[in-house]
Amino acid sequence: MSLSRNERISLKVSDVMDPNPVCIDKSITVKDIAKIMEEKDTEVVLVVENNKLLGIITEKDLLTKVLSKGKDPEKVKAEEIMSYPVKYVTAFTDLLHAITIMVKNNIRRLVVLDKDKILGILTVTDILRVAPSYISFLQELSGEAELVKGGKTIQGYCERCGEWSDVLLQVSDLLLCERCRESL
Repeated sequence: MSLSRNERISLKVSDVMDPNPVCIDKSITVKDIAKIMEEKDTEVVLVVENNKLLGIITEKDLLTKVLSKGKDPEKVKAEEIMSYPVKYVTAFTDLLHAITIMVKNNIRRLVVLDKDKILGILTVTDILRVAPSYISFLQELSGEAELVKGGKTIQGYCERCGEWSDVLLQVSDLLLCERCRESL
């Protein structure tokens, strides 16, 4: 991959999100929510009414708001335990920005919206699924040319011919090997 240092590498939320979140009605009981979570193999459901997002429920909510309190899962409704307002991002949000939001708010999921329309959900699991490839790509990119201040030569890949060089120098905003510098 040949990219100049000035090109910004980023993943968008839409590249990583799950486009098919499980949505439920606010009147569903906790018992039924648990069944749905098991059937759909998910840890989170979105509570909606007339296709509008009302709240979010996680497995942790079932444990901390119902079971640990001794409440009856057959009587407690989704609207009673859902978390709201829901933190959200757009599909075009930079993935690193979305991660920052998750860390700052100590949450593991973000709903992806386009105005009021639910487009998907971004979870820590989604992020971890792409993390090894993304980290590897960034390491490869940074290895192509490590900048050293002060005009010193550096090792890396020439940004013109792509060949490895032990003596790269910056010329017109590109790191060039000796052969490419001579051909200018």
